[in-house]
Amino acid sequence: MTQSELSEFLDAPSAPYYCEFKASDIGQCLYKIRDDSVRPRHFFGADNEDEIEAILSERVGHSLHEIIDGNEPLRPIIDFDLPVETLNAITPKLSGGQAKNILCRSFRDTCLEIFPKWDKNTMSIADSSDEKKISLHVLTSGMRLPNIAQVAMFTELVRKKLPEGLQGKGIIDNIANK
Repeated sequence: MTQSELSEFLDAPSAPYYCEFKASDIGQCLYKIRDDSVRPRHFFGADNEDEIEAILSERVGHSLHEIIDGNEPLRPIIDFDLPVETLNAITPKLSGGQAKNILCRSFRDTCLEIFPKWDKNTMSIADSSDEKKISLHVLTSGMRLPNIAQVAMFTELVRKKLPEGLQGKGIIDNIANK
């Protein structure tokens, strides 16, 4: 490495989030995410939506999980996994795009019911769908729920807004069900 390359490397901005090997090392962060795709596990800490987006975009295809630390208020997050064969069996027929839109609208409507001043621009969607399944994580940085029980109730409210064929066991869950 030449002196100018080394200088460029040292001057390059670091990642816009924290990455550590122990969850306790990211305790100060609002959001904690565990990457189970690599060994040793990596723990990422983020404080805002941009940092979360950076983690998700840099780790496409990784197995990322939000971790809960203590009794801090929790952000609503929905994990939606729908095998394509289940989607194809639903009547009336839905496309993958329609199923995704229905889920996102249900999440949005539930947020607005709970907190009418909720800002819809704080909703984030991570899509890791492939030819075998539709997989979305939908979350918001615009509100927090006081505990796991409230997160579970939020998920049930979202589930009730979905068409019957999308309400099946294992299709929609949250961190409380892990």
